[in-house]
Amino acid sequence: MENTTPQIEQLPPTIDKMRKLFSDNIEKRICVVGASCVGKSTLLSYLPEAVDMDDLLFGNNKKGIAPLLTQQEIDYVCGPWTPEVGQFMTRKAHELIKIEAGRPVFGTIVFPSDLVIEITVPDNILRERIRSRKSNESDVFNMKTQIELEIERSGIERVVLENI
Repeated sequence: MENTTPQIEQLPPTIDKMRKLFSDNIEKRICVVGASCVGKSTLLSYLPEAVDMDDLLFGNNKKGIAPLLTQQEIDYVCGPWTPEVGQFMTRKAHELIKIEAGRPVFGTIVFPSDLVIEITVPDNILRERIRSRKSNESDVFNMKTQIELEIERSGIERVVLENI
């Protein structure tokens, strides 16, 4: 006979910590940042009150979110990446996205906010994730360094959560 007992999904341990941070800081504007491959999208999928920076900028039909960027801007930033494209993207994101209390924004850019939650993983785990996704290790570690510098320069209160 087949087992019909429903399987209870095990939530990533970081989810409870994030939910508590969101609840304890409901009146604050929260920016959640991390480099590629640290698990932001996975965490975001469990947090309906939060939104992805890319969904806001590029739109997401499934979620009913219209893009903030024009089609010409989308075409430009989705072409070959250059430092100029990166600078343009950061500038446009800062112009277009304003974080509201109770609606955390996940992304790779530090936005004006009251609290920054930095999602990290140990370097050895990050390297494994980079390899499994066939991402560029140098790009991911450069992004990680850039995010850390942006947080330091911002002077915004920071909480670091390790997502393992």
